[in-house]
Amino acid sequence: MERPAQQPSDPRKSIGVHMKCCHVYVYAHLNAAGNAYVAWCPKCAKQVRLEVVAEGGSSSRFFEAS
Repeated sequence: MERPAQQPSDPRKSIGVHMKCCHVYVYAHLNAAGNAYVAWCPKCAKQVRLEVVAEGGSSSRFFEAS
């Protein structure tokens, strides 16, 4: 019996972030409130928080954080 391919029921929205502090790349995921993308540097634990805006935001899916 073949199992059907499973699709995530609620894929997490994310954006790519270059953490300039330690020269690493991470994914920032949308928080539970849906008002910001949040990530932490895996080397120094510095937090980056990108607020979601209703109008005039960016269409980019990749950012840099210092």
